[in-house]
Amino acid sequence: MSNLLNQIISGTEIDDAPISDLVQQIIDQAISERASDIHLEPYQDKFLIRARIDGRMTNYGEYPPRLAPAIVSRVKVMSKMNIVERRRPQDGQFTTSFQGRQIDVRVATVATINGEKVVMRLLDSSRPTVELSELGMSKSQLVIFERMFAANNGLILVAGPTGSGKSTTLHSALKIVAVPHKNVVTIEDPVEYVVPGITQIPVHEANDAGFAVQLRAVIRQDPDIIMVGETRDVETARISVQAALTGHLVFSTIHATDAVGAIYRLIQMDIEAHLLASAFRGAISQRLIRRVCEECAEPYAATPAERKIFKLHNLDAGSLRKGRGCAACRNTGYRERVAAFQILESNEFLSEFMVTRPQPTLFRKHAMESGMTSMEFEAIRLASEGITTLDEALTLAVARDSS
Repeated sequence: MSNLLNQIISGTEIDDAPISDLVQQIIDQAISERASDIHLEPYQDKFLIRARIDGRMTNYGEYPPRLAPAIVSRVKVMSKMNIVERRRPQDGQFTTSFQGRQIDVRVATVATINGEKVVMRLLDSSRPTVELSELGMSKSQLVIFERMFAANNGLILVAGPTGSGKSTTLHSALKIVAVPHKNVVTIEDPVEYVVPGITQIPVHEANDAGFAVQLRAVIRQDPDIIMVGETRDVETARISVQAALTGHLVFSTIHATDAVGAIYRLIQMDIEAHLLASAFRGAISQRLIRRVCEECAEPYAATPAERKIFKLHNLDAGSLRKGRGCAACRNTGYRERVAAFQILESNEFLSEFMVTRPQPTLFRKHAMESGMTSMEFEAIRLASEGITTLDEALTLAVARDSS
């Protein structure tokens, strides 16, 4: 990519062909390095290209600002956007091929004081779903998870911010529930994984075919199990609860800070507490943290300060590992990510307690007494098993405190 950039920068004219080649090289490099997003950022004195790899922003380079209009226009043409409109936000998409795989690229533009910024999200629908045992759950959490999703009916919520792996978790759950004698239907925006044997329906908000509209239609399709990609509005929440109460197993993602917060998001949407208590089967909250790179991982002995932290959580510090840095992990010591989970399973006491609409702190206290662990504990547990490092686990606690 650097040679092509130098050629373009040194030229007096910006040719369409080199620019299109450059954009493709940027995308190919990001895909090869497992990036989830590419950012094209214009500033007064530079044009910055960055990619998000394993949750962290990585600089791809700083270039003359005069390159920005041509590169942005090329991406907009590929995404079938209006290249003349530069003041209003636009959304688009295109498909690219990389090593025989089809990659769906979702594109969003926004006008800044220095020009248009572009973010491209890379979605590989052909990649295999993650096995349950590889998600990061403890053995006890895995038992609860499988029990929740093996139910015949009820509502299960998966909470977390954008990019926290919620869709990956739900598609791993589909492996449990998608048996031949069940009719499984998903409603997704976008369809991130293609799963054989189930009906997958994409959302088209622009055509008045959003989650609520599709969900109402799916109810008439004789489903046993329904996966709703996201509960965004009151109507979708109400239909999901009603479907769970009428004998369907419904699971959906929702934006909330933790498992208890997922319940209160629905209560804030004016879902009656007694209906929610009857429908609610459980909630899962998750965050992603970086894995130790397997190519350069090496064991190390815990420091006195680290031993104190592990002891505080009643965890053993005998399997600690860290990456020394290599080409595979871009010398970071980390490669790929793993989720830290918080799982709340409903029981008779919690259901009765939910009807009284208690304060979230009080409900959280009783949930912990019923066996729910904190996400911070689970992250530190992953460090104690050498899956991540304690430094990385503790960033999760800092991030949650600041959110």
